[in-house]
Amino acid sequence: MLNFLQQDFARLGVEFARPVKAAALRDGRLRHINRRLSKELGMDAIVENQSTLQDIASAHCQGLAMKYSGHQFGSFNPQLGDGRGLLLGEWRDQNGELWDWHLKGAGQTPFSRFGDGRAVWRSSLREHLIGESLTALGIASSRSLCLLSSTEEVMRETPEYAASIIRVAKSHIRFGSFEEFFYQRKYQQLRELADYCLERYLPLKDPGDYQALLDMAVTNTATMIAAWQVYGFNHGVMNTDNMSIIGETFDFGPYAFLDDYDPEFICNHSDTHGRYRFSQQPAIGLWNLNALAYALSTLLDQDQLKNSLMGYQKQLASEYQTGLNRRLGIQGLEEKDVSLSQRWLNILATNQLDYTLSFRALADYLRDGEWQASFNALAESEDAQNWLRDYRSRIDGQSPEEIADRMDARNPLYLPRSHHLQLVIEASSRGDDLPLERLFDCISSPFAKQANDFGFDLAPQSDEKGICLSCSS
Repeated sequence: MLNFLQQDFARLGVEFARPVKAAALRDGRLRHINRRLSKELGMDAIVENQSTLQDIASAHCQGLAMKYSGHQFGSFNPQLGDGRGLLLGEWRDQNGELWDWHLKGAGQTPFSRFGDGRAVWRSSLREHLIGESLTALGIASSRSLCLLSSTEEVMRETPEYAASIIRVAKSHIRFGSFEEFFYQRKYQQLRELADYCLERYLPLKDPGDYQALLDMAVTNTATMIAAWQVYGFNHGVMNTDNMSIIGETFDFGPYAFLDDYDPEFICNHSDTHGRYRFSQQPAIGLWNLNALAYALSTLLDQDQLKNSLMGYQKQLASEYQTGLNRRLGIQGLEEKDVSLSQRWLNILATNQLDYTLSFRALADYLRDGEWQASFNALAESEDAQNWLRDYRSRIDGQSPEEIADRMDARNPLYLPRSHHLQLVIEASSRGDDLPLERLFDCISSPFAKQANDFGFDLAPQSDEKGICLSCSS
């Protein structure tokens, strides 16, 4: 055990998690530290002693492999659990809040099944970056404190090198954690888990207020997914075991941000039926919440479950429209805004325009009345001209320059997009970590143009668009 961490979840016992010693990474080497995170949570003293972080991955530290089940692509799988990650304990920050430390890529556990318990460099680097990006966008997410590489080979589609991250999150309790006990009819353990969540995440609520717990999951999940849709983020593997009880984006696999605006985009090449395609994410969020509600049905009656779930659509729609309005520089909410923003998205889809950069292009248009070269299609589109007329009417009376500045503060230049990630992965595999460091800095402050940004503000070339990614990690 690490003496600077608490063992809060561990007190629940072996029905909830199994004690496991991590398998040391061969020649584990610290490649990047998230100093922003360490400063925010008061971890500087630990992070400055870099040997502590390296020792966690390179020594046989003790942790907990958490038990859970889950619905994967709609089918229930009772044999899940932490197959390569260990909960090391909880860090108490300067405000008294607990943050889980989780070592991902820790080696085999009782739940590894036929896996080797390792994570690979490619997927570890991607997870290290995406948590920081989403956080900078204001989207609740787990984050990575540090990234470590090794010389240990593991087999995926081809041989790759093992790696690990120390993931920091407010919770590692999943929808599937409750499904684990419900489907095994271990109702006492289910109640104990719910009580633990109330005590830790809703301390001001009365003990036994399980509807407050479900309400929290519904509200936070709706808010999270609305933000995904606003910023064009496709998670890729929205199984119930990948859904955080507190609504943090969690368990990253083949994620991607949209290139051209294509609501039917699928980032996961294993998702052959498009269950988790971009446009489907709000519906899957509700499907998953229904699965959670069913798992809580021994604690709540049908009316309570229904009342909680009914809040999802309203919360998601409100958060989504508010987010789109902010990206468009529109203040307040009016009934016509839904149609106005949807017409904008339809124009982007019809003209196959870059989703992320289109909002910056619109801000520039407000300033000087001309479209950037890559958005000239809008100057020639009758639909776009009609939309601009109605858009100007909506923002009438406000300074175009002030609106444009407001838009730039909401619309990122920098995201860990697939073509940028591929460049960083290839460079780091050769031992060149400078692109990794620069991309990390750019996505941590994504709204302002940065010097020496390696072109990370550029849209992909035509042959780099819409990359589908492997689920293997």
